[in-house]
Amino acid sequence: MAQRTILTIDVGTSSTKTAVWNDQGTTLAEATVPYSLNRPQPVWAEIDPNEWWKAISATIQQVMRQSGIRADEIAGIGIDAIGWTLIPVDEAINPLTPAMIWLDRRAGEETAWLKSQPEAGRFINLSANPLDEAYLTPKLLWLRKHQPDIFNSAYKFLEATGFITARFTGEFICDFTQAYGYHFFDIKNERWDEAAAAMIGVPLQKMPRLCPTTEIVGTVTAQAAADTGLRAGIPVIAGCLDAAAGALGSGVTRPGQTNEQGGQAGGLGISLDRIIVEPRLIFSHHVVPEQYLLAAGTVGGGSLGWFRDQLGQLETAVSPLIQQNPFELFSRQASQSLPGANGLIFLPYMAGERTPLWSSVARGVFFGLSYNTSRADMLRAIMEGCAFAVYDNLQIAAEHGVTVDEYLGSGGATQSAVWCQIKADVYGRPFVVAQRKDGGEGGHGLGLFALTAHAVGLVDDIGDCVNSLLPQRRTYEPSPANHAPYQELFQVYRSVSRKLLDDFADLDRIQRKTQKVNVSFVQPEPKWLKNAKNERL
Repeated sequence: MAQRTILTIDVGTSSTKTAVWNDQGTTLAEATVPYSLNRPQPVWAEIDPNEWWKAISATIQQVMRQSGIRADEIAGIGIDAIGWTLIPVDEAINPLTPAMIWLDRRAGEETAWLKSQPEAGRFINLSANPLDEAYLTPKLLWLRKHQPDIFNSAYKFLEATGFITARFTGEFICDFTQAYGYHFFDIKNERWDEAAAAMIGVPLQKMPRLCPTTEIVGTVTAQAAADTGLRAGIPVIAGCLDAAAGALGSGVTRPGQTNEQGGQAGGLGISLDRIIVEPRLIFSHHVVPEQYLLAAGTVGGGSLGWFRDQLGQLETAVSPLIQQNPFELFSRQASQSLPGANGLIFLPYMAGERTPLWSSVARGVFFGLSYNTSRADMLRAIMEGCAFAVYDNLQIAAEHGVTVDEYLGSGGATQSAVWCQIKADVYGRPFVVAQRKDGGEGGHGLGLFALTAHAVGLVDDIGDCVNSLLPQRRTYEPSPANHAPYQELFQVYRSVSRKLLDDFADLDRIQRKTQKVNVSFVQPEPKWLKNAKNERL
C-alpha cells in the first residue's frame, strides 16, 4: 500500500523552504532556494513573484528526488508565506507588477491620507489593526495613484499565500490569517466590508474569496503539475501567514500560550480567544480554529548579524578552524558580562521599529558607553535590548488584561542558552524551547504539516498533533535576583526610546538633505585603492 505524505512550502522573505513528511510527522527530505529582494528606491522592497514559483518548483523536485517518494503518494499540500505583500494579477495569474512585500514603506502619503479621514477609527476597529505603510491597504492606494492602469486592469489583488495557492489550483482566495492586512476586512464577522472598501476606494469584485486556513480550496492543475513535477489532482489547502504557522509549529495550540520568535526579525504571538483592538500591536486570526494572535513584530534580531559583519572579523575568521559559528562565540563572550551589561543599554532599531513604535526613522543606539565598556558588555546589551523590545510589547498586552501562561521560544536565537536565560530573566517567567524527538525545532514546516494533515484526514486534532511531535521541553527558569534590576533597566530603555523619537526624525531629515547635496559629488579615488588595483594588475 502506498504511503501518504504531506508536502509543505514556506515562502519567506529571502528564501523558500519545501519539505516532505510521512504520516507520522517525520521529515523525509527538505530543500531551500534563496532569492534576492529588489530595492529600486530607499524605502521600496519588492520581488518578482515568478521567482517564488521558480523556487517552489526547484525545491519540490529536489525533495521528491531526495526522498524517493512518488507523486501519487502525496496526500496534500500546505503553503505559508510572508504577510502584507501585494500582488495584482490578471485572470491567468500573471503578476502585473513586482510584489510589494512587508518591508516596503513607499506608501507614506497614502497612510497619512488614511489617518486623516473621519473613518480612520472605523478602519482600525474593523480590522483590529493600525494604519501603517507596511499594511496592504496603503499599498493598494499607492498602486491606484501611481499605476492606475494596473490598478484598474487587475483581475484580483492577491497576497503572497493566495498567489501561490492560485498558481497551484487556479482558485483566487485569501485565508483569514492573511486578510488582516486589509483595513476593510471585518475580522469579527470574517468578511469584506462593502462600506469600508467603498470609503477606501477598492472594488470588492477585485478581491479574492475569504476562507479558513485548512479549507481544501482546490487541487493541483495540469499546468502546475507540469511546472513542479507533481501529479494533477493533489489537494491544496488555503494556507496561511508564515508567522501563524510558525506559532503553531512552536507549540502555541491554546489560548494563553505565546511564541517568541528570535531570528532576523523578532516578535511574539499570544493566542487569545477574543478580539482586542490595540493600534500599537498587530492582531490576526490564528490557524487554530476560534483562536486569534495578538502579535508584535520587532526588527532587532539582525543586530548580532550586523555586529558579526562590522565588528566580528576575528570570530568570523576563527570559527571554521574551531568548528563553531560566530554566534556561538558571541554567546560565550556575552556570558562574561553581568546582567545589565555594566550599565549599557541597546536600542535594537537598526532598520526602524515596528511594534509598538511604528517608526521608519528609529535607529540603533548604545546608551551608557564608557571607557569601562567591554566587547562582552556590548554583545550582552544587544541580546538584552532585543529582549526589552519584545517585553515592551508584552507590557502593552498586559494593559488589556492579557496574561501569558507559557512562553515558547523559536528561531535561531534559541540556540544560545545565554540569550534564552536573558529572556527568562527579563520576562520574569520560564522560557521554554520545545523540540521534536530528533532534537530539531518545530516552526513553520511542522505547523503546516499539522494543518494539512488535519485537512486531508490524517490527524483528528491540530493541537494534539503538534504537541505529540514536540515532546522535548528545555526550560530556562527566571532568576528573581536578575529580574528585579531588569525591570528597572527596562524603564530606562523605554524612556530613552520614546524621548529619541523626535531626534530620530530630525536625524533622518538631515541625512536625506545631506544625501541630496552629495548625490552629484564624486569623490576622487583614494590613493590606497588605486595602489591596490595596480598591485592586482
